Amino acid sequence: MTGDTDDQVAYKTTTATEYTEDDVPLAVDPGEGTPFIVIPRGGVQEVGRSCYQLETKFGTYLVDAGLNQGDGGQFPDFRGIDEGQIDAVFLTHAHIDHVGALPVIESRNLLSPRAPIITTRPTEALASTLLKDSLKIHKEKAEKPGREQLYTDADVRKVLDRFVPRGYIRSDIQDYVPNLPEQETLTFEFGNAGHLLGSAWIAFETMGSRVVFSGDLGGRSNHLPDIEDPPKADSLFLEATYGGTENHDSASETRTEIYSDAITAARNQEPVLIPSFGVGRSQELLYIFKNRLHQLDNDTRSQIQLIYDGMAVGATNTYNQHAHGEFASESIRNLRVSNGEDQPFLPDQADAGYHIDRQDALDNERTPIIIAPSGMLAGGWAPSYLVEFADRYDHANIFLCGFQAEGTPGRQLEDAIDAEAGTIEITLPALRLGEGVPDTDDGTTVEIPTEWITRYSGLSAHGARQTLREFARMVSPEEITLVHGEPDQQRALAANLADKVETVTGIRVGGMMDATPVRPRTDDDSDSALTDRPATKLLDEAEHELTFDETTAATDMDHSDLVDRMDTLEMALRTIDAELGVARHDDTFSEAEIRSIVRDEMRSLLRDEGLID
Repeated sequence: MTGDTDDQVAYKTTTATEYTEDDVPLAVDPGEGTPFIVIPRGGVQEVGRSCYQLETKFGTYLVDAGLNQGDGGQFPDFRGIDEGQIDAVFLTHAHIDHVGALPVIESRNLLSPRAPIITTRPTEALASTLLKDSLKIHKEKAEKPGREQLYTDADVRKVLDRFVPRGYIRSDIQDYVPNLPEQETLTFEFGNAGHLLGSAWIAFETMGSRVVFSGDLGGRSNHLPDIEDPPKADSLFLEATYGGTENHDSASETRTEIYSDAITAARNQEPVLIPSFGVGRSQELLYIFKNRLHQLDNDTRSQIQLIYDGMAVGATNTYNQHAHGEFASESIRNLRVSNGEDQPFLPDQADAGYHIDRQDALDNERTPIIIAPSGMLAGGWAPSYLVEFADRYDHANIFLCGFQAEGTPGRQLEDAIDAEAGTIEITLPALRLGEGVPDTDDGTTVEIPTEWITRYSGLSAHGARQTLREFARMVSPEEITLVHGEPDQQRALAANLADKVETVTGIRVGGMMDATPVRPRTDDDSDSALTDRPATKLLDEAEHELTFDETTAATDMDHSDLVDRMDTLEMALRTIDAELGVARHDDTFSEAEIRSIVRDEMRSLLRDEGLID
């Protein structure tokens, strides 16, 4: 299906195809005309199992390898990849939907013997925590009837041994992967994505072409640096988690709201459960409480028991160790230097779940505020706590403050908020505290009053559509492929990008296992992907409104004067281009107003140079 916007930018929607083992269409042949071919193996029209095969003429690489916590296949589709074929894996960040399938790749021997897993230093540390925790859950589930264990402790150890940590820098693949053909000229660059500690967008370049993978984009954190500007590229693979939401609610106001609501509930002796991603969201929540709990009076503070549990414990230790330098916000760096704070994400009165009797904590006189994975209630300790809440309390609180994927218990709770029923019946993958994991997929069914559930949308670690659009504008691609988003979010984002990103000629939505070529731009009128935007492109955009005195330009200036003036023009136009990017971040300007400002600036500039009257 092809749809056109008013600007005649086409976007193509394709659907996932069920291929048999014999007809997986993976005959790819990168070359001079097509330096890259990308094959999405997961994370296409879903938030889960992100995985993209990147083919060059001389190498096979993966970008991410995650698992799915909601509906659909659990792992990426690796059919068609031969044993030992993968030369390297690049990770954008350490969430389980981006790293959880690494042990499966190892167990199937798809990696070459010396293939590295290349990522940032914090991602290496966080992935270690995640993969060990995920292995425990995988082994427990494999004990159920009809289940099979797909990887072992040894596979996880081998994966962790392959990690090659780095910072946000540009590098040559030949420095990381031994035994590649010397003709392989691939370079890659990691830049801060503002989503999670160590998160990155990744740009790849070879044979005059460049492709950028956004990873998950944030820019809303209270402890991470802002998103780093990406380079221009021919093609962009862009996440679309919130492609249908122009702007999120205020993050700072949401932090205050969550904290205030939690303290109010505790004062009313109502327990609070905050299901949370163990990596990233849990640390942001702990940071909120650390900065504010000391403001409470002693009586209120002594009434609260703040508990963080499961994977959040190990991840918090990693955050405290690695949140510094280029990976941390200025406020965190100042806290370390000025106050000598070595645990910025750990409130003084927070108790790790394994240090306490969890059932005791629900029975004593103090009111529990519990931060526990998983954020979607699809595993971890949060489901067990909710089973206990349903059994013990008449009044309690469930704070949903992260994305809830289709098919998860968290999504069921979120959908129930807008329903008219007074209760919601859900099945949780847990038993009561201390009773382990259910032997079957039946789990434990509980009835939850909908008045317990509160949704907070302003704390998302994913950027809304405005952030995604500005990232796309900086990349200035000719082609965009939308990934990591549900179909309705991708369609909304595709229509918006087609209208708002001037360089784009095509947008792809969907296409699981479809080979996507990335070609260098050859059109004489197009921008080079590897250089700054040339002055002629900007001039052409407003050509119908500008008149040039060609006689003056040709006769009144000698060659050196012309060169000087062109240099001045190009520098000024680059400045306008940069200021344009800033203006587009300011909600006070409409797109029409911005274009009017640019036209006025260009007229003034050309008059100063004597090129128009």
